[in-house]
Amino acid sequence: MHVLMALARSDLRIRYGRGPWQFVNWFLTPFVLVCVFVLLRVVLDRTGEAVGLSIACAVVPFQIVSLSSISAMNGVSLREPILLNRRFDTMLIPPSAVMTEALAFATGFVMFPLMMVIYGVAPTASLVWLPVVVAVTMILSLGAAWPSALLGVWAPNMTVFASQALRILFFASSGLVALSEVPDGVHDWIVLNPLTGLFESWRDVFLYGGAPEFWELAYPTAFGALLMLVFLPLYRREKRHFAKLVTSL
Repeated sequence: MHVLMALARSDLRIRYGRGPWQFVNWFLTPFVLVCVFVLLRVVLDRTGEAVGLSIACAVVPFQIVSLSSISAMNGVSLREPILLNRRFDTMLIPPSAVMTEALAFATGFVMFPLMMVIYGVAPTASLVWLPVVVAVTMILSLGAAWPSALLGVWAPNMTVFASQALRILFFASSGLVALSEVPDGVHDWIVLNPLTGLFESWRDVFLYGGAPEFWELAYPTAFGALLMLVFLPLYRREKRHFAKLVTSL
């Protein structure tokens, strides 16, 4: 855990710098993203119920999942000096990427009470489900981090395309538009995206005031677990070659 926290802190310094501006960057980034997507909804004339709060329920978990994957893609190459000069448990690289993004977007939780006040949404007993939906978010993030780390080693030139693919997945889910607002013809396709269930579970907690449906929790959890089941053994097999591979990246 000490090494894991040290890796996360170093990643945070690389991304956000040092000093008081680090906190400003942490605090403002989620708010800026939500404002951009709210503006997009206004431009598209798709205003709806508490649109800012609804989008926040998608932006915060998506940023944790997507940025964990992007950080994991670069995780091995960033650790080149350590890999080449000392013994290092490379199994910690993907989990440290998830921890980094979880810490970075912890300030995003400030948005929820603020948005609830702005839109007049009263807190309900559904908030007891918050630890559960956060845990599901972490499982999906960790599951996606293992193949992302391998992609960064096997095909580093493809990481840009993979990053864009993650953003496409956001728009191919209920990220910008809640599932209840999606036309029936698209509904059955969108629910196949594990991000949809994740986003809807956050909306249940903060916006709708009810318990998340079973599939909203089970599907992202199962998807993340399946990714770990498939790619964790591959990562464990490949890690012995990382010191040689990073020199050629």
